Amino acid sequence: MRTFLRQHGYRIGRATIDASDWAIDGRLQARVKKDPNADLARYRDFYLQHIWERSQFYDSLSLRVLGAPVRHTVVLHHSALNALFLDDLIAMFLTRGWKPIDADRAFADPIYDRQPNILPAGESLIWALAKETGRFEKELRYPGEDNVYENPKMDTLKL
Repeated sequence: MRTFLRQHGYRIGRATIDASDWAIDGRLQARVKKDPNADLARYRDFYLQHIWERSQFYDSLSLRVLGAPVRHTVVLHHSALNALFLDDLIAMFLTRGWKPIDADRAFADPIYDRQPNILPAGESLIWALAKETGRFEKELRYPGEDNVYENPKMDTLKL
């Protein structure tokens, strides 16, 4: 597939920061279904904390794997959660010193041309590059992001 895409002038749009926003969205949607007037602030707060924690993990990992900063891209899923709180997410990144850039500038970073030769494939680009080195096995969970990591936290918070 990679060869076909390259031969036809396509590139793979990879994310360097992966997250389980979809798992949080599932909980939020179930809550709204039970109570359409529910206060969703705790879902927003958990979402922002989750994305920040994952951003910090992948940013730290990228510096250790590559020895240089990366123009990050964050995978976010089309969901009610992101529709409701994307402005809050952007504001959080801005207040914490991150600066948004457009996709063309992000994907101009040569890191996005790398094609890690690993299995399984499909995790964030940073995860895949770390896996390829063989030096980060104790830190890399698989799958990289999943509801099995977030559900216990959300259960504790009764989300």
